[in-house]
Parts: sequence; C-alpha cells; structure tokens
Amino acid sequence: MERIFVSLLLLGLFASEAHAVWIWTPQSRRWVNPKYAAKDTPRAQMDWAIGFFESGDYARASKEFVRLVRATPRSEIAPEAQYLAGVSYEMLDRLGEAFAAYKKLVETYPFSARFKDAIEREFFIGEAFFSGKKMKLIGPLKLPASLDKAVEIYQHVVGQAPYGDYGARSQFRLGEAFRKQQRFEEASRAFQRVTTEYPASPLAEQAKFNVAFCSYRLSLKPSYDQSATDEAIHWFETFIATHPESDLVPEARESLKQLKEFKAQGLLEVASFYEKQRKHQSAAFYYQQVADQYPDSASAAQAVERLQALESSGKD
Repeated sequence: MERIFVSLLLLGLFASEAHAVWIWTPQSRRWVNPKYAAKDTPRAQMDWAIGFFESGDYARASKEFVRLVRATPRSEIAPEAQYLAGVSYEMLDRLGEAFAAYKKLVETYPFSARFKDAIEREFFIGEAFFSGKKMKLIGPLKLPASLDKAVEIYQHVVGQAPYGDYGARSQFRLGEAFRKQQRFEEASRAFQRVTTEYPASPLAEQAKFNVAFCSYRLSLKPSYDQSATDEAIHWFETFIATHPESDLVPEARESLKQLKEFKAQGLLEVASFYEKQRKHQSAAFYYQQVADQYPDSASAAQAVERLQALESSGKD
C-alpha cells in the first residue's frame, strides 16, 4: 500500500512538470522521461546530436553529446561525442565548459583518436585566457581570474602530454603566466623546467633569460641577505657566456650591470652599518669587497674614500 501511495505521489509530481511523461524502467530502477533520455543506440544518439550541431544549434548539440556519453560511456563513439561537446561549447564561447569537456576526454579516454586534438584545443583555450579572455558566468559560480584559468590549463596540458606538440609551449606559457602574476619563484621554476625538459626547444634560450630575469626581480626585495642577487648575477653571466650571439645579450648585460650596482650598494650599506657600530675591521672588509669586486660601480669610489679615511685615522 505504501509503495502504491509513493508511486502515485511521484506520478503527480512528474505530471505537474509541464505534463511530462515519466516511465519506470526496471533496468535502471528509476523514473525516466523519454524527452530527456538518450536514443536507443549510441549511433542514433550521435546522429541526433550531429543534426543539431550541423544546424548551428550548439546549445542543444552540447546537451545531446553529453547525454550520449552519460548514457553509454563505454561505447566506441563516446570519445567523439565528448570531443564534439567541447567544440560545441567553444562555438558558444563558453570556454570554461569547453576546457572541462576536453579535460574529461583526455583523462577518461587517453587512447582516443581525439586525444591530440583535445590537447591542442586545450592549449588554445589557455592562450585565450592568458590574453585576458573572461569566462562566461553561468549560475552562482565564482568567476576565476583569466590568468588563474590559464595556469590551470597549461598545467593540465603539461601533465597529460608533456612531450606532445604543446608540452614545451605550455610549460613556457606557464612561466609567463606566473610572471604576469608576479609569482617570480614559481615562474623561475617553470622556466627552468623548460631548459631541462626541453633543451632543444626554440623556447629554451628565452627561458634561460627569463630565469635570470625572475631571479633579478626576486633580488629587489629589501634584505641584507643578497643570495637572490648572487643567483641573478650567476644566471645572467651564464646566459651571456652560453648565448653570446643572442639578441637578448644587450639586455642581459644591462641587467647584469644593474645587479652589480645593487650588490655593491648593499655591501656598502653593510660596511657603513659596521662603521657606525665602531666595528672598523668588519667595515673595512666590506669596503674592500666593494672596491675589489665592483670597481666600475658607483659605490666603488665611496668605498675607497671610506677605506682611506679608516686608514688615516688608524681604525682599519
């Protein structure tokens, strides 16, 4: 009796929804509305979805492709349907959903003939977000920053197809996205991976320069610990030595000059600190470092002047 009551109640609810027809299927043990059910065979459902796709009704096409995958995820044409769902979302300019569709294809059907195509489309969606494309907001969802989405996509491409056609480019772009966000430590690691994982890539040279640049930006943080400056100097000197013909060498030399000026200034401040504390031997040591290691810097003349003053006063 209770089952009959529940069934009648459910029938009443279903009938209230625009007089939709719901059918109980013993196989799935649930109520199904034929209006929203997949066709009898995957091929029939695919043809049905493609009809909408070819007519330009991409919203309906995407729903029908997704319906096929959900109903028969192990069918031979499920990967193709998943791929076309992503293409449909792209045609609707719903790039976040398109990426999610390709991501599912890549992870669920890694041996699909559409794997490479999905990776390629992921990469170019990442490029769109890298360039500032905004995601369409659907429902009460938090809108992510474009660069955050680009980072997610590039990481997925590198993780799923590191040595495919877009592996090196995605890894490099990942570094550029981090650099745009001023996340220089992460950017440096991303660029370093380009140099180690893809040494033959045309991007490797620029990546080496970018590692040096990121180290340079990290060195600008105010601190007596100048290890970041030393690392940046090392990277620029290495770049100049290993790529003497590069068009980036003049910029590298200018950055190296600025770093050495910065390093000399830092040592001069340390020496001055010790002199004010009347620790004249320590002060003289650092003044001498400035004079010996950075003789062409603007700080060198001041260091020599202070050394002479300490010597003349007998405080060296």
